[in-house]
Amino acid sequence: MSEDYTVENTSSLNGLGHGIEQWVRQMERLTPLASQDRNPLLELLLVQTDLDSLLATFADHAARVVRIHSLYFDHAQSLRLIQQPPQANLTLHSYPFELRGQHGQLFGQLYYTLEHTLSGSQQRILQQYHQLLCLPLPLYLRLAQLEQQVRLDHLTGLGNRSYFDEAIGRAVEQHSRESHGLVLVLLDLDHFKQINDTWGHPVGDLVLSRFAQLLKNCTRSTDQAFRLGGDEFALLLQPAEPEAWRPVWLRLQHMLITNKELSRFSVGCSLGAASWQSGVAVHSLYEAADAHLYARKKAGKTSLLD
Repeated sequence: MSEDYTVENTSSLNGLGHGIEQWVRQMERLTPLASQDRNPLLELLLVQTDLDSLLATFADHAARVVRIHSLYFDHAQSLRLIQQPPQANLTLHSYPFELRGQHGQLFGQLYYTLEHTLSGSQQRILQQYHQLLCLPLPLYLRLAQLEQQVRLDHLTGLGNRSYFDEAIGRAVEQHSRESHGLVLVLLDLDHFKQINDTWGHPVGDLVLSRFAQLLKNCTRSTDQAFRLGGDEFALLLQPAEPEAWRPVWLRLQHMLITNKELSRFSVGCSLGAASWQSGVAVHSLYEAADAHLYARKKAGKTSLLD
């Protein structure tokens, strides 16, 4: 690369200047885009504050190259970067791309669904964009992993209350811009105090961890599960129709009945749900789901049709 390249505003990456220098040196190994295309994108990628903003910035530029119906980044979990509403009679074309470092290490995969077939020139541009993304991506993945450890409940492995507050706020903000359906589900275990009093806290912890695993198993990769505290849990279902909680409830009830460990202690749960509507604030959505949970518990309603 003939021209000098400087990176500004590295303080936003918390003093990780050494890593940025390595990225810049790796630039010499790339098949170069025109500098007017390469440099602005690389500069934007290098100054993002977290993994989500890094991927969002990349997705925005990729969408200028091809008409994207959906775009997912798959690493430890699947992250939706772009998702257009379903359209009837639309033929879509799928293209997976691996994201690898200079030594062949796999950082993840991008899954494109496009409205038109990918031309050779478009594929070359996307591959060069992917090369640029692979420069900062390992660092952002490590930072995200560290942040994730802080966000997880140590007993169940689900998101903790702090992470839930962050996630629901972000979900409402995203759906305020372009909604594909968001449902909040609140759950708590029935008579959990009796389980602790009768069998002791080690058994209570076992019940909580096994129940958390059931929640993971009855939801999709795009959904999120949290332990809010004690025996209280929450799910964020998205994209989701207003009644999307019902099939989740059905699967969960079946799992509770057939799970040998939980059925031994007669573990049951109660559920309340609320679907986000335009203009509804986070606290109002939570209050609506909590009111639904309270009403169902008071009425003793536990069947799918309640």
